[in-house]
Amino acid sequence: MSEVYRPSGTQEWEQARRAAFVQDVLGAFTRRPVDLLPFEEVRQKLQLLNVRYLGLQEVPLDHIIGSVGRSRDFTRTFFPRQGGLHERWQRINQLVTLGSGVPPIEVYKVGQVYFVRDGNHRVSVARQHGAPTIEAYVWEYETRAPLDPDTDIDDLLCKAAHAAFLKRTDIDRLRPDLRIELTHADGYDDLLYEIETFQQSLSRIDERDVPFDEAVTLWAEMHYDSIVEIIRQRGILRDFPGSTEADLYLWLRRNQEELQIRYAHQVLVEEAADDLSKRFGDKPTPTRQVRQAVGRLAEGVGELGGRLVESIVHGDDAQEHAVAAALLAPVRKVARVTPACRFQGTAQDEWEAWRAELRKQLWDLLGVGEQPWRPHSADELGAALEERILIDDDSGGIWRELVWLNVGDGDGEELRVPVYLFVPRAFDEPQPAVIVFPGHGAIAQTAGLEKSPQRANALELARAGFITLTVEPRGFGRLSAIGHLQLDGAARLVGRTWYGLLAHDGMRAMDYLVNRPEVDPTRIGATGIGAGGALAMYTAALDARVRVALIISYLGKYVVTSLDEDHCPCNDIPNILHYAEMGDVAALIAPRPVMFVNGQRDPAANPAARESFAIVSHVYRLLGVPRRARLIEPVEMGHYFDNQLATGWFRQWLKQSRSGFS
Repeated sequence: MSEVYRPSGTQEWEQARRAAFVQDVLGAFTRRPVDLLPFEEVRQKLQLLNVRYLGLQEVPLDHIIGSVGRSRDFTRTFFPRQGGLHERWQRINQLVTLGSGVPPIEVYKVGQVYFVRDGNHRVSVARQHGAPTIEAYVWEYETRAPLDPDTDIDDLLCKAAHAAFLKRTDIDRLRPDLRIELTHADGYDDLLYEIETFQQSLSRIDERDVPFDEAVTLWAEMHYDSIVEIIRQRGILRDFPGSTEADLYLWLRRNQEELQIRYAHQVLVEEAADDLSKRFGDKPTPTRQVRQAVGRLAEGVGELGGRLVESIVHGDDAQEHAVAAALLAPVRKVARVTPACRFQGTAQDEWEAWRAELRKQLWDLLGVGEQPWRPHSADELGAALEERILIDDDSGGIWRELVWLNVGDGDGEELRVPVYLFVPRAFDEPQPAVIVFPGHGAIAQTAGLEKSPQRANALELARAGFITLTVEPRGFGRLSAIGHLQLDGAARLVGRTWYGLLAHDGMRAMDYLVNRPEVDPTRIGATGIGAGGALAMYTAALDARVRVALIISYLGKYVVTSLDEDHCPCNDIPNILHYAEMGDVAALIAPRPVMFVNGQRDPAANPAARESFAIVSHVYRLLGVPRRARLIEPVEMGHYFDNQLATGWFRQWLKQSRSGFS
């Protein structure tokens, strides 16, 4: 009689270890959770307090998704990651194989899932043997935002925000028929702000203090229910797999806001739904899918630990993957720690101290130049006019001036930089102005003399009634005697960067603008796309004379963009992650209005934008001006400057308002 083949204990251990490796590598592309959830973090974020003992139960193994103190030792399905686990693992495996049995494990239950308090090796062996359940002593924690077996570390932030939203609004008790769940944590703050604003409006209309519970109930009835009904009637949800009704509610509200900025008038929700319906649908291109996967890998280098970046390496050689992980270890060590200058205060005086500290650090990291900044007078700038041409004469006329400015610091070294200045001919008083940064391009593109993704943005904004100035970047156009990467490399040798040099030039251009009699110095904006967006962000972060900013196709995370094959190394600021991520830098613009635009069809758009925007949004909310910071992700927008959106944004803040934002 033939014998049934059974693998030895050593073979079973090796199979489990190989399975752990494969799961780690493939997890980034399948988007399935590969890490156990650390119970300590779950308890802290969900504020778990009340616990009760449920006794001995049969627990489904596929519902055990976390551990107390051992979350890094095993994969999500409890395959062992650490070689040092083998001795104990094999002892337990032998007991199970011989049928001797093992004692019950101990677990905490949260919602539908479990966390191992004692017995991680027993769970691992049971999973290896294909057992469906395991005996466990169970303690249950109460939670208003229950977890499910597919919850990962990113979802945890969403669950925590959901729990906080329910605690603040009590909407699950006031309206138990509603199921408001979002897939992005920052959306709960948007909903809460909407409810609070609605409460204030009701109080003004009724001339009484409307209780918050009443406002929540009425908001759900008058706002949320009506929009969700539109979503259901038009069947929009089926075209957005993976989204919830609450996601689409917020999306419609944001789409409504985008349309209002574009067209400068009120837009009905039905109109926003129609607009979205014409261009909805999640149809990612293969290129975008790969970029998103690389983005997830790069995020792993940061807060999530960095193991998955191994799969960037081509081939299946385990040694190559190990080398890749080791190569990125120094980055992983820094990137997964909260940056030193992350704002964690709760009061305005703390924010002011944080802003001063991070601005100084950013100035030094970029290598902008000497501090404090000393604005140059008209004489020091030595503006030299090369040409002055009247264009668009049939529609009122715009003067286009080519001017050369001395951007040196008066230390004997002079550099003259060309700028185009566009001045609408007809005006009665000083007008708002916008600085347009070309980034990886020349001012001939922003001026409309050459075709590019800039789409003649400096000229088009001038046609919309703004004075505009666009500065030639070093390494491009008339300043291309040395390429920008060579300039960047040389600058780094002396503690400076290409971005720092260009931010310096942008601030000198601002010195020029505020000296022009046509310009209102209290109404200056800054904008750009890609590297131009980066320069608008850095300049606005460092110079409060920028009153409004529009940043297109740039917001993301440094640690994510750095691993993109198409990424230009000029974007990598030396030592930045010790102090800040991109969201921290962008938050320096507060409390002045800023809008970030990342088109969903833009291959350069970063999938981590919302994570960074959450940092920005937190600061604006603390300062009581959450509506001044916006992130818009137009569905069909590719990599180009959206002049219509830019015109609407700057008109909203520069044309219609003279109030201070500093």
